[in-house]
Amino acid sequence: MRPYDRALPLRKLQHSLTEIMEITAALVPDQAAILYEEESISFRMVLERMKRVATYLGGKGIQRGDRVALLLDNRPEFAYAAGGILMAGAVIVAMNVMYLEDEIRYILQNSGARSVFALDALVPRILSVQKDLPALENVVVIGSGLEGCTPFASVLALPPRENIAHPSGNDLALVQYTSGTTGRPKGAMLTHRNVISCLDMMANAKRARLEEKDVVLMVLPLFHCYGLILGLFGCMTYGVTTVLVRRFDPVEVFRLIEKHRVKVFFGAPPMYVAFVNTPGLEKFDVSSLERCASGAAPLPVPVLEKFRQLTGVEIMEGYGLTESAPTISTNGNAEVIRPGTVGKPLDGVEVRIVDDQERDVPAGEAGELLARGDNIFAGYWNNPEATREAIRDGWFHTGDMARMDEDGYITIVDRKKDMILVSGFNVYPVEVENVLFRHPKVADAAVIAVPHPYQGESVMAVVVPRTGETPNEQEIIQFVKEHLAAFKVPKRVVFVASLPRNRTGKVLRQSLREQFGRIQG
Repeated sequence: MRPYDRALPLRKLQHSLTEIMEITAALVPDQAAILYEEESISFRMVLERMKRVATYLGGKGIQRGDRVALLLDNRPEFAYAAGGILMAGAVIVAMNVMYLEDEIRYILQNSGARSVFALDALVPRILSVQKDLPALENVVVIGSGLEGCTPFASVLALPPRENIAHPSGNDLALVQYTSGTTGRPKGAMLTHRNVISCLDMMANAKRARLEEKDVVLMVLPLFHCYGLILGLFGCMTYGVTTVLVRRFDPVEVFRLIEKHRVKVFFGAPPMYVAFVNTPGLEKFDVSSLERCASGAAPLPVPVLEKFRQLTGVEIMEGYGLTESAPTISTNGNAEVIRPGTVGKPLDGVEVRIVDDQERDVPAGEAGELLARGDNIFAGYWNNPEATREAIRDGWFHTGDMARMDEDGYITIVDRKKDMILVSGFNVYPVEVENVLFRHPKVADAAVIAVPHPYQGESVMAVVVPRTGETPNEQEIIQFVKEHLAAFKVPKRVVFVASLPRNRTGKVLRQSLREQFGRIQG
C-alpha cells in the first residue's frame, strides 16, 4: 500500500476511492469515523465492516462493474454497504427511500442491479416487484429478518476481504439517478476519477477544506450525491469525524452541534428555513460551528441573513448537480462570501455562460451555464441520446440560467424551463421568491407561471404563512410591488400549509403547476 501526502491533490496520485479510504483508516485507525446515536465507530471498524460486505458480494459472484443498489436511510450500515460495494469492484446505485414500487422497479430494471441492501421496512416494496427484475439475485435486509432475504448481521459475520478492489479512475463508482422532478430519472455515471476530482477540488477550495480536527454533522440523505460524496466519502477519505443523523429536526440538530462541538454543517435550504423559523434555538451553544454550506437548491438571501443573526456563521452557498459529482462552484472558493451568489468555480472547473446560439454573453448577462472538468460525469446509463444532448463539444449543458459578474461570482437565476415569460419579459422565480422571503408573515414560498389572456404568462406565488400569521393576497402583492418591476409582481397568491419538495429540498414546481397552473392570472 503506497503512502501519500494528504496535502497533495488526490487525483494526481491515481488512487481509487477504495485505496484512499484504506490508507486513511491506516493513518487514523482509532479515531471516531462515525458518531451515531450513542455509538462511536472507529475508522478501523468501518473499514473492516466494509471489507466484510465485499467478502459477501464476492461470494455471490459480484464482479467488477456490476451494479448493487442501496435503499437505506442515514445509518452506519449505509457506509458499510457503500464502501463494501466499491471494495468488491462494483458500482453503487443509491435509491431515494421515499421511492414507491414503480420507481424502485424502474431504477432496478434500468440499472440491472444484481443485489440490493435495504431497510427492513422498505424490503416489501422490492419483493412486490422482484418478479419484474430478472437481474436481481439477492436482497440483504438491515433490521428484522425477512423470509427469502439475507440478514445483514450474517454479512457482518463473514471475514474481511483481504485483497479489496482498487478500480481505475475510469471505472464507475456510482450510477446516481437524478431526482426526476420531470420525467423519468436518468442514471448519471460517475467514475472514481469524477468523485476524487471533486473531493480534491473541494479540499483545495479557499475556505471549504475539511481539516483533521473537524467534526461534521451529516443529516443530508446519504442516497443523494451531496451527502454521499461531500459528506460520507469526503469524511472517509480525509479522516474526519461524522455525526450521522437519521432524520432532520432543527432542535435535535442544534442539540447535537452543542453536544459534539460540531464545526462543519452541510445543509439544504429547507433546513435553514426551518432553523430560522424554529423558536428556542438560541438557548443552544453552537459557538463551535465555523462553516456551514448550502446546496441542492437556491437559498433565499433573507434566510441566510437570519441564520447569521442566529449563529454568527455566514452560510457558504454553492452550486452543482448530480452530473458534476456534485460541485461546480461555491462561496467557499471565493475571497469573501457574497450572499445571493454561489461563489466562484472550483479550481479545475471551467464555466461559460452562453446564449441560445452557445455564444458567450457579457459579464452580468443571463445565459445557460456550461461546465467542464474532471468532475463532470461520463454520461447517462443506457441513454446515449440524453448523453449527447447534455454533453456537446466537451461542455456539459446544465440547463440552469446564470450570470457571472466581472469578479467571477456566479448567480443562479433559475432553471431554464422554470423561467416565466410575461409579455416577452423574462421573470426568474428565484428573484421573486427572495422578495417574498423578506415578508415578515412568510415562512416559505415558491413562484410558478400561470396562463394570462394578454401577457401569455403571469406570476403566481404559492406561500406558506408563518405559524400564527394570516397574510392576505393583497398585502403580499403590494409588498412585492414595492421591490420589483410591475411585470415581476404576482397576479395571484395562494396559501398552502407546505410546499411539495423532493428529499433533497428542491421545490417540485411541476406539482405546483399541476395543482394551480390552470388558474388564470
